Amino acid sequence: MPKIILVEDIDNFRDMIKRYLEENKFDVVALPDAEMAIRKIDEEIFDAGIFDIRLKGISGIKLLERIRDKGFNFPVFIITAYGDIETAVEAMKKGATDFLQKPFDPDILVMKLKKCIEERNRGILGEKTYEIVGRSQGIIRAKELALKVSKTDANVLITGESGTGKELFARLIHNMSSRRDKPFVVVNASAIPETLIESELFGIERGTATGVEGRIGKIELANGGTLFFDEIGDTPLSLQAKILRVIEEKKIMRVGGRKEITVDVRFIFATNKELKEEVKNSRFREDLFYRINVFPIELPPLRERIEDIPLLVQHFIKKYSFELKKKVTGIEDDALKRLQEYRWVGNVRELENIIERAIIISEGEKITDKDIFITQKEEKMGLPLDLKEAGRIGAMEAERIVILRALNITKGNKLKASRLLKVSYKTLLTKMKEIGIEGDKIEKFNEK
Repeated sequence: MPKIILVEDIDNFRDMIKRYLEENKFDVVALPDAEMAIRKIDEEIFDAGIFDIRLKGISGIKLLERIRDKGFNFPVFIITAYGDIETAVEAMKKGATDFLQKPFDPDILVMKLKKCIEERNRGILGEKTYEIVGRSQGIIRAKELALKVSKTDANVLITGESGTGKELFARLIHNMSSRRDKPFVVVNASAIPETLIESELFGIERGTATGVEGRIGKIELANGGTLFFDEIGDTPLSLQAKILRVIEEKKIMRVGGRKEITVDVRFIFATNKELKEEVKNSRFREDLFYRINVFPIELPPLRERIEDIPLLVQHFIKKYSFELKKKVTGIEDDALKRLQEYRWVGNVRELENIIERAIIISEGEKITDKDIFITQKEEKMGLPLDLKEAGRIGAMEAERIVILRALNITKGNKLKASRLLKVSYKTLLTKMKEIGIEGDKIEKFNEK
């Protein structure tokens, strides 16, 4: 059921709209003023908002500005009286979805709400949402820092464990910046072979070697916009000096090239490593560290923000019930309690994977404890169903458990298991051979 926040200071009008929306299968939180609305928006997830333009205290437009500054991007409809059309148009420029002039046909409001929520849900499936879900102090602080630094071009270093949402925060900063209409380009140093990373970043001139086609690199692709450099701690020392030069001089040279190219790029870096320790151990350049650490943002692990789990669960239920066309609307208390007691080594990414799978196998409108696929071993260890994440944990036993669990889910189908594990079929076969799992004699994984 879509959740709406209605902010209207005229009691009878607010009650009338609330009743009508509820009759049309909307869950409505109706409030009389903006301050109450801001607190509620921090606490709950909404699919859309309806704000009267003339509220007592903070106006509807100011309320809109405040929530957009906080990074909330759900659709907002402005209600305006006759004579306020110019103000309503101004609200549209500030991010309102549409406006309705009093008196209006409530059926039109219902139609507009349903249409924009459906379109937004489709958009969430097509690309990552910029909205950060959470009300814990660590996440609120990180969002406040992201808002402040988005108004500048300062270098940002986002730190945190794998799966805490570093790329999502980078996208949030880009989306709130003056570069929002320009490219946002992602480079993951840990995913690119050392022999290829230089050409991936800087590009390569045609004819550098026999049969080599010229192409521009990720830094040029990001010109005018933002380059998100994930896992900067994994870059080889030989490349770090060149990255430092780009940051300082805003110039690059393609591999095999002779001409310098000027670029206008905002850099956001991320790592799950302690870079100060890497510097001490001579694995990371000290001068580069100080250049990228201009504005640090630390993201807390999920196990330190347990109060955010109910919000995150509801967010992922909405996302995947829509994508998978399942009528799952919530989660039972014992299942939620189990999730809140889990250690979450894979953080938010692991939680998302577990909720997606729970929705796939759920047979009712609520996720039950039996739908939560976590073994007793994982209850102690916190293992994700993602082979790359298990690899980061670094334990062969962890990889073995994850692979066996995937094979059990897919009834021994290795192709389906590779898709579930987010690796290629060939990689899965190689891993099975390394760990000693026989493909034709897959043991039933003991879930107890």
